Amino acid sequence: MVPAFVLLMGMGQKCAVATSLAVVVVSGLSGTLNNALNSNLIDWRLVGVAAGGAALASWFGADLMRSMSNDQLTKIFGILLILVGLRMLLIKA
Repeated sequence: MVPAFVLLMGMGQKCAVATSLAVVVVSGLSGTLNNALNSNLIDWRLVGVAAGGAALASWFGADLMRSMSNDQLTKIFGILLILVGLRMLLIKA
């Protein structure tokens, strides 16, 4: 989503990251509600533990993101995409 926001909508990297996180919250709530109402697939104990750590990391990650320039953030994001892509191409599932 972030690359599309930057390339197609002309957003700055910081705005694209923050907007993407907001979209993930809404879509995540929708999918979670659907699964909670229609299945027994969610391990709520694990959700409690993992969500606590993820929320803490996200809070400080947002501070770190705002302290960086759009150029720095774009370069780091691009390098991460390349590394993940290489891993997907080179390592068998």
